[in-house]
Amino acid sequence: MSPRDDPSAGSLPDRKPLRRALRECASGDTPPNVALLKLLMEALDAREAEDALREAHRTARDGNERRRLAHALALLEDNSQAFGTVKTVLRGVEHRGPAADAGAALGAWAAAFDRMALTSPEGSVALYALGNPELFRAATAEIVTRLGSWELLGSDRTVLDLGCGIGRLTEALAPAVRHVTGVDISPMMIAHARERCAALPNVTLEVSSGRDLAGFGPETFDLIVAADVFPYLVQIGSDLVAAHINEAARVLRPGGSLVVLNMSYRDDLERDRSEIEALAGAAGLVFKRHGVRDFTLWDATTFHLGKPLAL
Repeated sequence: MSPRDDPSAGSLPDRKPLRRALRECASGDTPPNVALLKLLMEALDAREAEDALREAHRTARDGNERRRLAHALALLEDNSQAFGTVKTVLRGVEHRGPAADAGAALGAWAAAFDRMALTSPEGSVALYALGNPELFRAATAEIVTRLGSWELLGSDRTVLDLGCGIGRLTEALAPAVRHVTGVDISPMMIAHARERCAALPNVTLEVSSGRDLAGFGPETFDLIVAADVFPYLVQIGSDLVAAHINEAARVLRPGGSLVVLNMSYRDDLERDRSEIEALAGAAGLVFKRHGVRDFTLWDATTFHLGKPLAL
């Protein structure tokens, strides 16, 4: 399909990344806020993003496309901070490129997230919320709702929030479970999380090494949630990914679950499925969800791995 034939391309024949974001938004393949995020990531300035959206809206093929693009345009108009938030986070966080040394890479990520905790704490852990606190809360609540619908929460459940960041999911999970432990490699993120969760008696927050779960004994948790954590492990190296899958199997109780929300940022779902399938099998975990898009405010894919009940 040429740019001229692409109804989402508008007048942007030389800006393929922009056209892709517009096409995903128009088709409904991506939530409008996520499509807007992708557009802002590639745009030179907020005006270019707005012009692209308006042109795509003008040339939309039908009412559904027009409605989706109008939603993204309204989000941009209502969130004047979005462009600045996105660019600030992108300057401090790089999702591409392998790391030669796991220790150095973990240290670099910890330092990067410390910086983000100072400049844009919410954006650094949920950039798809565009720096909007209401959208941030709604996206977090949707995760908790999905976990509840899969019968993973309850007053008798103990949960590990792996890579908890500023504690947004830890805080939201606390009323629905017996206890939540949040861990993160960034001391500044943990400081924010402790402030956020200070009034919650069933929350523990700790700085972790990022290498393993050595601080926890066998069969400690009923649920481990890793929201946008494994992409960083994947970037650092396969050994670190395997270590965390094996550690999850060790610290989960029989019948417990590991929920990975996004395996990588490679945009290759089949590769993600293949790699996590091999690692899960080696660790003795079984699949309940295998790379499914479950959210309306986030384009994450869900990998739900279960630890079989003891015979």
